[in-house]
Amino acid sequence: MKATARVALMTVRGEGRKALSTFALPVSAFAASTTLLLTVLGGYGAFAGRTSEPESEAYLALAGVASVLMIVPAITLGLAAARLGARRRDERLAALRLIGSTPRQIVALCAAESGVQGLAGALIGALGYFLVLPLVALLRFQGRTFEWGELWVGAVPLVGIVFGMTVLAALTSMLGMRQVFVSPLGVTAGNPSAAPKMIFAVAGVGVLLGWSAFGGAAASIAAILVGLGLCFGVVALVGPFVISLLGRIMLRFARDGASLIAARRVLDNPKAVWRTVSGVTMASFVAAGTSLLAAIGNGEGQELQPGQEFLFADMRTGVLFTLGATFTLAAVSSALTQVSGILDNRELYRSLTLAGTPVEVMDSARMRHVRTPVVVMALAGAGAALLFLFPLAGAVVLTTPMALVQLGLTLAVGIALVLASAFAAKPVMRRVLAG
Repeated sequence: MKATARVALMTVRGEGRKALSTFALPVSAFAASTTLLLTVLGGYGAFAGRTSEPESEAYLALAGVASVLMIVPAITLGLAAARLGARRRDERLAALRLIGSTPRQIVALCAAESGVQGLAGALIGALGYFLVLPLVALLRFQGRTFEWGELWVGAVPLVGIVFGMTVLAALTSMLGMRQVFVSPLGVTAGNPSAAPKMIFAVAGVGVLLGWSAFGGAAASIAAILVGLGLCFGVVALVGPFVISLLGRIMLRFARDGASLIAARRVLDNPKAVWRTVSGVTMASFVAAGTSLLAAIGNGEGQELQPGQEFLFADMRTGVLFTLGATFTLAAVSSALTQVSGILDNRELYRSLTLAGTPVEVMDSARMRHVRTPVVVMALAGAGAALLFLFPLAGAVVLTTPMALVQLGLTLAVGIALVLASAFAAKPVMRRVLAG
């Protein structure tokens, strides 16, 4: 084992700056995910501690819904973080497998490398949590701002989340190592990944339709929170399959080199494309869900009960914070996966350059590789949210102009963020081709 570890260290050193990027990208993603998780838990704990305030139960219920809406995308980013830069790590571990390393040794090396990335990212994220506390404390709810002590999650939850991120990183990367065990030569040859299974998509859609039909009969807060978790799971199951179908459509209608390259890249690895657009898909779900507030109104013309004078204004503040956090996380996720995708496919881009493909064509292909999936999946995420809300609110969102305007604007912002992150990765492409 010591000999294998020494060889692994030598391969890492041999990569030079490539190894640094392999380490830095997932660490950054884990840091962002940890910061949001701790901030959300601290906010929920703050509302849980204000039991003496008017309408405390309503605030706690709304905080619970908002927490689920933000925690699930944060965990999704954590799951995706373990696969950032995985292509080069898989190639290194496949090479070790070919020279005689046992599967147990490869698992140990993979778990150790990813665990260190998760631990480093979680520690940086914990520091980020301390840095954002003063900003979150400025938010006004129930007529007053938060105190720092209210937003403190406690030592045990803090250590638990850091440990959980470390374990999540190790387990997720180990689950992605199956191809190294089965066919290490296939890893080095760069064979396309398996297509997503239709059965998962069908089962996911069935769950969502079942909630739409019967969810209104159990519209308690607990049922809504469980339903939200199920709906996010459905989106995660259906997403890669929809991406693969979209890739076939793009290939069918490809009319030039850029569109052909984009379609082939989508079909070669739909799951990688899903990791790029999953953040904005989840954010679009949140945007459609919070558009219900615009349909409800702002309380004007209604007879407010004692203690409700702050409720509608606080709901708008909560919506803005939730949308801001989820779209920021979506932008971070998209930017990191964009850079990771370029670095993982550097040999492909260099081969295309040597074959005479203009850089402009590759840039256009990369933008199309993101642009079409993100638009389709943003609309799919919003549609899933509206279907989820139908048993609870009926068609009120679709019949309220302000709700539709808010939904359209937030979707446009989310799509623009992802496209901006793709455009911002252009210098990385130039450096890859120059190196």
